[in-house]
Amino acid sequence: MNTTDNVPNVVRGKHLARNSLLNLTVGGVLLLVSLVFVRLMIRTFGMELYGVLGITWITLAHLGWLDLGFSRASAKFVAQELARGQAEQAAVWAWTAAYTQTFLGLCGGALLWIFTPILVDLLHIHAGNRELVILTLRLFAFSFPLDLAARSMTGVLQATQRFGWINAFNVFGALWTYAFYAIGIFLKSNFLVVVYGLFALRIINVLAVCWASTRALPALKSFPHRGAFSKNYRANAWEMFRFGSWVSVSSAIGPLILYFDRWMVSALRGVASLPFYGVPFSLLSRLGIFPSSMTTPLFPAFSAMSMKNEWGKIEDYFIRCHRFLLVALLPILFILFVWAGELFRLWIGEGFAMQATTPFRVLILGFGIGLMAPISGALLEGIGRPDLLAKVYLVELPVNVLLVWLLVRQFGMTGAAISYALRTVLETFTFWILLSKISPISLTRWLGIAFSRTGLVGLCLGLSAWALNDAQVDNPIAITGTLIILVGYGVVVPMFLLNSRDRTFLMGLFKGGFSQEEADRRDRRV
Repeated sequence: MNTTDNVPNVVRGKHLARNSLLNLTVGGVLLLVSLVFVRLMIRTFGMELYGVLGITWITLAHLGWLDLGFSRASAKFVAQELARGQAEQAAVWAWTAAYTQTFLGLCGGALLWIFTPILVDLLHIHAGNRELVILTLRLFAFSFPLDLAARSMTGVLQATQRFGWINAFNVFGALWTYAFYAIGIFLKSNFLVVVYGLFALRIINVLAVCWASTRALPALKSFPHRGAFSKNYRANAWEMFRFGSWVSVSSAIGPLILYFDRWMVSALRGVASLPFYGVPFSLLSRLGIFPSSMTTPLFPAFSAMSMKNEWGKIEDYFIRCHRFLLVALLPILFILFVWAGELFRLWIGEGFAMQATTPFRVLILGFGIGLMAPISGALLEGIGRPDLLAKVYLVELPVNVLLVWLLVRQFGMTGAAISYALRTVLETFTFWILLSKISPISLTRWLGIAFSRTGLVGLCLGLSAWALNDAQVDNPIAITGTLIILVGYGVVVPMFLLNSRDRTFLMGLFKGGFSQEEADRRDRRV
């Protein structure tokens, strides 16, 4: 029996926007808190034990390929069934993903358990810490199937746009993580408190996510009829694997492309040169919280809308996301470009600033375009074409290797920054072209709407940044000029960059409190 009872409306613009802002706020707060605890953890437990936690996360991340994209597939197929009003079929997809990922997690956990002693020996752990490290890795190996099962159920929460719950779990987990860090520090460097505490949190997390998923999708409370589920399991799992495998390929190749420039800087210029490129890159990569806060709720929404062939609505959201993203990023990139040298001088030192400022500014140009690529990626995956992302990465990988090698050899860290900027610009434009070829979205139309005015304002900010590029805190002209430009930008945004529909949308978003009928009417108009 199919039902539309309790099927959420997952594609309302106001709902998506608020979820994006919620993701952005929570991510920003957790980032600031983590920066505080990094120093405390290193000072208390020492570099080796702190590194053990880092190695644990890296090891689990490398085992993450066993996910095979099923968590992403769970969000997609559940959202599509909800768009059809098929709540019970949505639950079947969710159970298929959870069942498969639990099995894959057991396989990955068993591998980690068996090879933990070998891994510890390879890491050259101090003899006094060896057993502690083995215990840590094996505890997390035991929790690995729970982690993968939780990913499937998190896909249900994403599909139903329950990002309030997702962020609540993230905040709860983060706060208790830092609480266990603090308890371990207070108890005179008791690392076992941290280890057992983090393990307990992973168990609590999977229980909480499963509970929330059944609230968001009540059909999950009843496991599908065993005979029907067994009969359709292989077909459903294969369909999810077809989609998820391409996502998995992208997840495997993406880091190879992303980190190759840092490997090459270390190989050709020495590892001592890497911080002059790695620190600026890491600083700018934090801006990825802006597009990621949008794409997480947009992916299941795009999946649902594409199932109903609502291409006009998809194009509207796609254009508006690019415009809002650019409006948010332009002043941040302007400030970073102008005050790059002074930022590094005050933060790290004069010598570091002299070598890191130029690569940093080149990277800013690349990030200005590259940070828009995730929106296109979410749409490509949402309409069922993750293979295109993977194929672009496969073609890009050897080209990137050659480009990075040539530019780093010739220009050092600045060459690495140039290679990143060129790659991200080409990659982003490739995604745009692919979307125009496989969907009704008009490339010229949406580029004109999204970039005609923001591009002009961005050019003006770029010229202003170039004029003020050697700004220092003891230079009143630079400070005054920066403030005047930012105030002017604040005036220009509502009058020139945002149209009347954007302003109406934002007013409804922050004003809140209007009825469902009014929300739907505004969404149709916007």
